[in-house]
Amino acid sequence: MMWRMSFTVAGIVLVLGSSVAAQLPASLDLQTIRELPVQHDGRWPPLDTVARDLVETVTGEVFYQGHDPVLLLLGWTFDAASWMDRPLFSIANAELRAELQLPASKTSFSYNELVSHHRLHDLVDELGRVEGRKLNPLESKVSSIEEKLIVLQRIFAGQAIRAIPDPESVGGSWRPLTMAREEEPSEVGQALAAWKQLRSAFLADDAEGFAKASEQLKHSLAALPAAHRPSPKLIATELRYNRQHPFRKAWMLMVAGAVLAAVAVPLRRRWFDAVSVLALMAGFGVLTYGLWLRWSIAGRIPAANMFESLLFLSWGMGAFAILSMLIMRDRIVPLTASAMGALALILADCLPLDSYIRPIAPVLLDTVWMSIHVPIIMCSYSVLALAMLIAHVQLVVMAVTPQRRELAKAVDALHYWYIHVGAILLLVGIITGSMWAASSWGRYWGWDPKEVWSLVAFLGYLAILHVRADRERAAWWMYAIAGLLVVGLFALVAPKLAPLNASRLLALGGAAAAVFIFVLARGQFATAFKSVLAFWLIIMTYVGVNFVLGIGLHSYGFGTGAVVRYMFLIGGLDLILIVLCALVYWMRRQRRPSPTIGPAGDATG
Repeated sequence: MMWRMSFTVAGIVLVLGSSVAAQLPASLDLQTIRELPVQHDGRWPPLDTVARDLVETVTGEVFYQGHDPVLLLLGWTFDAASWMDRPLFSIANAELRAELQLPASKTSFSYNELVSHHRLHDLVDELGRVEGRKLNPLESKVSSIEEKLIVLQRIFAGQAIRAIPDPESVGGSWRPLTMAREEEPSEVGQALAAWKQLRSAFLADDAEGFAKASEQLKHSLAALPAAHRPSPKLIATELRYNRQHPFRKAWMLMVAGAVLAAVAVPLRRRWFDAVSVLALMAGFGVLTYGLWLRWSIAGRIPAANMFESLLFLSWGMGAFAILSMLIMRDRIVPLTASAMGALALILADCLPLDSYIRPIAPVLLDTVWMSIHVPIIMCSYSVLALAMLIAHVQLVVMAVTPQRRELAKAVDALHYWYIHVGAILLLVGIITGSMWAASSWGRYWGWDPKEVWSLVAFLGYLAILHVRADRERAAWWMYAIAGLLVVGLFALVAPKLAPLNASRLLALGGAAAAVFIFVLARGQFATAFKSVLAFWLIIMTYVGVNFVLGIGLHSYGFGTGAVVRYMFLIGGLDLILIVLCALVYWMRRQRRPSPTIGPAGDATG
C-alpha cells in the first residue's frame, strides 16, 4: 500500500529526524495565505477550506487543540519531521484498539506508530481482497484509518497544496509547489522562490518575512497562466461562509424559538407569541442566508449529500411553519417547527457527516429538475416530520389527560392538516423525481430501492387519509397494494438484518400487523398512532435505504453500521412509547362510557 512505504520516495530522512518537538509559530498573519486558491477534490476553494477539510480528516477536529487549521497544515507541510511522532490520530473505541492490538491505555497515536504497526498492515492488506460486498464495521474503521494515513502522508510530502494552475485545460490537474522546478518559466520560478521564503519565515516565526513572502507568493501565482481560476468574489464568499458558521447560529436561534414557544403556549400573551415567532424567523433567515452562501459557492443547489439534505429538511420546516402561522395562527406551529428545525440542524452540525462542499456527477447537474425535486421532497419530509411530532403530542394528551378533549381535538385538526399537505408534497416530489430520473438516467421509474420506499411511504399516508375520510367504504384495493408492498419489502430486508428464519417471520408478522392496524384502526388516537408508524417509512426512505440496504443509484449517503444501530435503537424506543400510550389509552377507555360521535363522524374520545 502507498502509506506502507513510509515515505521511501518522499524521504527517509524525515523519519530519522522525527524526534524533534513540533512547535507552531505564534505571531504570523495568515489572512493572505488563507485566501490562496488551490485545487482540491474537484474544486478550487481557498486554502482555508482545504486546511479545514484535511485537518478534520486526520484529527477529527477542525481546530485541533485550538490551533488554526491553516497554521497546522503549513506546519505539517513545512516541518513534517517534527509531527510524525505527535499523536494526531484518535482511536477512542476500546474494542477497535483491541482488534488492532494497540495499547489499551492510549487513545491517540502518531503517524510513525501506525505506519509501523504490523497488525494494521495485515488488516489493510485484507481490505484489498474484499470484493462484491459492503465492509463490516472493523473493515470500515481500518479503511478510515488508512485514508487518514494516506492524507497525512500527502501533506508531509508537500503534495496537498496544489496551487500551480494548469495553463491549458479547465479540468486539468493543478500542481503542488514542491513539484516546481528552477528551470521552468520565470513566473513559476518566482512562485517557487516565494514558497521557499514562506517556509523559512514560518519555521523562524518571522511575522514580517512571512507577510512579505505571502504577498509575493500571491502575486506570483496570480501571474501564472491558467485555463481556469476562481474569481476573488467567490473566494471571499467561501471565506465568509467558513468564518460565520451560519447553520450553527441558525439552530441556536431555533432552539431559543422553541423554548420561547413552549413558554408561550400556557402563558397566552400575544407579545410573547410574537417574540417566539421572531426567534423562529431569525433562525430561518440565518439558515436561508447560509444556504444561499453554500449555493453560490457550489454553483448548484446544496442537496447533494446527507448533510445538505438535513439543511433543507430544517429549511422546509421553517418555511412551512411561517406559511402555516399566516393561515392558522396556532401557538403550536412555531413550537413544533422551531423544535424539529433545530433538531435537524443540530444533527447536521454534530453528527460525523461530511459538511464540505463536494462536486457531484455532471449527469445529475445537467437538468433543472434537481433544483425542483429536492426542495419539494425535503419540504414534504419536513411537514410529515412535524406531523409525526404533533402525533406524539396527541398520543400523550389523549392517553394521559383524556378529559382535555378540546385540546385533543385542536391538536388532531392540526395534525390531520399536516398529513394532507405532507402527502401532497410527497406525491409531487415523487413525480418531479421521476422527471429528474428521466432527464439524468433516461427512464422515469426503475424500481430503485429509494423510489420503491418513497412510493410505500406515500401509500401509507394515503391509507391513513382514506381510512379516516371514508369509514363505511374503505378503499380495500389501496390497502391491499400497500400491504403487499410493505410485506414484500420486509421479506427482502429481513435476510439482511437477521439470518434466522424465526427473525424473518417476526419481521413479516410485524409488517402484517402494521397493515392490519392501518386498515382497521380508526379515530383520532388511531390516526396519530398510524402517523408515527408511517413516518418510519419516511425514515426508511431517507436514511434506511442508504444505510441498511446500501444499494441503488441514490448512493450519496452510504454509511456504516452505527447508523443502522441508532435507527433501530431510536425506532425501538419510539415504538415502546407509542405502545405504552396505546395501552394507557385503551385501559382508560374501558373504565369510561363510550365516546360521543361528532357531526363529522369522528370519535371525540
